[in-house]
Amino acid sequence: MQRNRKSTKGAAILIDKDTFCEQIRLHEKAMYYLAFSLVQNEADAADVIGEAILRAYKNIDGLKSEKAFKAWLLKIIHNTAVEYIRKNAKTVSAQEIDIGVENDIETKLTLWQTVKSLNQPYRTVTILYYYEDLSISEISKITDTTTIAVKQQLSRARKQLRELLKEDFVK
Repeated sequence: MQRNRKSTKGAAILIDKDTFCEQIRLHEKAMYYLAFSLVQNEADAADVIGEAILRAYKNIDGLKSEKAFKAWLLKIIHNTAVEYIRKNAKTVSAQEIDIGVENDIETKLTLWQTVKSLNQPYRTVTILYYYEDLSISEISKITDTTTIAVKQQLSRARKQLRELLKEDFVK
C-alpha cells in the first residue's frame, strides 16, 4: 500500500485504486460471511457489500493503518448491514450457501447451519471469532461494544451451540 503521510496529527494512508481492489478481493469471503450472517439473504448480502465497498472507497482517508484494513472494512460492512436491516425491517428465510470445505462436509454444514440459527449478536461474534479469526478487541471495535460484552456473547453463543448440537446429534 502506498503511504503519503499528512503533516497533521493522525495522518491517513492513501491507497491507490488497484491496491484497494486487491484488498477487497482478499477479504471478500469475510465480507460475505459477515453480511450474510446479519441479513440472512444472499441478495441482501450482495446489496450490503456493494454499498459498504462504495462507502469504504469514499472514506478511505479514515483508514489509519494498512494492518487495520480488514477490521476497518468489516466494521463498515457491519454498520451498513445494521442500517440495511433497520431500513428494510423484513424477515427473510436463510438460503443455503457453499462454505468451501472439503473434509467432513456434513459435520461442517451442520455446524454452519447451527451457527446461522443463533440470534444476534451471538451469530455475528461467533462468525467473526471462529470463521474470520478476529480478536475480541477487533470484534468489539467492529460491533461497537466492549470487550467484556464480546466475551459474554461468545460464552453464551458457545452454550447455545452446545445445546443445539446436542439436539441435532441425539435425534
